[in-house]
Amino acid sequence: MPTVFLLRRNRPSLQRALDSVDTMLGWDVVGSGTSVHEAIDQVQALAPDFVAADLHLLDGPASRLAFRMQQWRARPQLLLLLLTPTTDEPQLFDALRAGGSGACIDADGGPGLCSALQQLADGRARMSPLIARQSLEAFGLPRTSLADADKVSGGQDLTPLANTLALGLLRNEHHLLSLLAHGLLSAEIGSTWRIGQSNVERRLWQLYTKLHQLYRQPALV
Repeated sequence: MPTVFLLRRNRPSLQRALDSVDTMLGWDVVGSGTSVHEAIDQVQALAPDFVAADLHLLDGPASRLAFRMQQWRARPQLLLLLLTPTTDEPQLFDALRAGGSGACIDADGGPGLCSALQQLADGRARMSPLIARQSLEAFGLPRTSLADADKVSGGQDLTPLANTLALGLLRNEHHLLSLLAHGLLSAEIGSTWRIGQSNVERRLWQLYTKLHQLYRQPALV
């Protein structure tokens, strides 16, 4: 049974999130709160499978908790919930790089929370064009051209990159970030590469993991 800790910036939003997750068959809420400070010790002690947190909380950004979770090397993945209609929030990339494994636009009681939690449980994630561009910059990589990136062979290229910051990154992952940065959707990339959208989203989940590894390098912490 997947377990989740809910962290929302106010009590009404928290209650709506609790009600929403309560509709998910087989899921269990093991704890909840409204501030990073109160959540840190609870999350470490309860060790849930997932933490769903607002990007902005009353006592600071969720990136503080994301970084602590990465230090623990424990099980939780951080799902960032936005109370705005866009994923282009200024602090979103910092929270994802520090340890977030995905983000969703949260309608504060809509289906976004449940679908995003299930997506993470399946090892899948999504990424906006802005986050893709910021990820390329973090890895010290330029965008590859559409002519190279959208070939079927581009999605199958397992050649490791030689770039120092991007050690461990594969050429097809470079192409994936580039296609997203060019504005393509996961479904469009899947169609172009002749693979399923879920396959693309699993690759994105792995890219977030590699972004966390980059952030944990001593020179970048």
